Formats: sequence, structure tokens, C-alpha cells
Amino acid sequence: MFPNRTFEIKLHRENAFKKLKEGNFDHARKSFFAWVESVRQQNINTGGKLEFELEEAKRAYSEFARNDPLFIKICNIVFPIIKQQPQIVQTEIYKILKDFDRNDLSYTLYFAAEHGKIKRAKKGRTYSIELIE
Repeated sequence: MFPNRTFEIKLHRENAFKKLKEGNFDHARKSFFAWVESVRQQNINTGGKLEFELEEAKRAYSEFARNDPLFIKICNIVFPIIKQQPQIVQTEIYKILKDFDRNDLSYTLYFAAEHGKIKRAKKGRTYSIELIE
């Protein structure tokens, strides 16, 4: 493993938990994402030798998202929209909620699917979204 990458992975992991402990969810969210992406890249560079570490980082990020105030806020706004428009596509949600950052909406929809709250199915260049009741 490349020494700089090892340091980078460790730094992002430590920052994620430190910022979470401080209640700084915005910075924690960015650090969890950076941690996962650093491990993912290093896993590719090492031919899959960091698969366990990648799964650990992804699990931690998913658990963080479950309690992230931004995730909860957007879920509370987007779920009624999905309920009113079954199988709405993700790009339509972006248009309806244009005051929200697309990355934040994408993050929320991704983890809502991970947590079994919605179903996301690839539909062309976007995703079809429906609530799981």
C-alpha cells in the first residue's frame, strides 16, 4: 500500500469520527465520504486487498447517514413527493426540490435505498424511485 494513501485513509477515518463526536455533521459527512472513496481507490490500486476495510468504511458511513440531520430532513420532504408520484425519477425530484443541492439529494436517496425505505431502479441515465411500505 502506498504510504501517503494509508495516511490519507487514516486521516479521513479519524476526522469523520472526531467531527461526528463534535456534532459537526456537515464536516463528518464529507469525511465519511472521503474515507470511503480513499479506501475504494486504494482497494483498486492493491487489487482488492482492502475489501474488508472498504466494507467497514461503507458500513460506518451508512450508519452515520441513518442519524444525519440532513438525511432525516430531506427524507421527511422527499418521501411525501414519492408517495404522491409513484415511480418518479430522481431527475424529477431534483427539479421539484431545486433549492436543495443535488449531491445532498443523491446522498439521501442512495442511503434511503440502502436502509430499505425506498426502491431505486436504474432507468436510463437516472433512477426510478418508489416508497417501500
